[in-house]
Amino acid sequence: MILITQKKLKDFYLVLVPHRDVRLVLRNYSVSLFKAGFSGAFSFPWAAPLAAVSRALNDAELKNCSRFLREALGNRICAARAGTCSFEDAVLFGPRIKIDSLPGIPKDAAGKVTEIFPQFVIGTCLLPASDAKNAALPAPPELSFRAAAVANLYWRRTDEGGALSVKWKIGNLRWLPKII
Repeated sequence: MILITQKKLKDFYLVLVPHRDVRLVLRNYSVSLFKAGFSGAFSFPWAAPLAAVSRALNDAELKNCSRFLREALGNRICAARAGTCSFEDAVLFGPRIKIDSLPGIPKDAAGKVTEIFPQFVIGTCLLPASDAKNAALPAPPELSFRAAAVANLYWRRTDEGGALSVKWKIGNLRWLPKII
């Protein structure tokens, strides 16, 4: 068993993690991508990176982020059209979350946020940047869901012997509150 700790990892991200029922749909889509010849289909967890952070957010910061995101996203989260997002030195592909704008980030987490991603894409395939423009990927499934959580994503990428190798761990989930 390999224990992944913050000291071993250098890259931390704040991610939106859909409910496990939605992740099952995403898993099936990743299977179809892998069968179509896209080897990066299982190189990223089924989550949407929201921001790069210098250090993992603590529980109180995650709780504030979950409230903030619920207000920004509304009661229903929709993702339909294909989207891409630059991630590290690759391109993340998947369904793009529909959101008009993100007015900012909670002030308590602002000191740790180093970058906010311009598009929120639920990761289903990680493509090399050189291949991303020419890839003919099948359209992702349309998604609509209420239950989602925010979490820290600990990420490490190594290219061992020319092959892409990644390790990640998603921290504790902080579920988005219900809208009353």
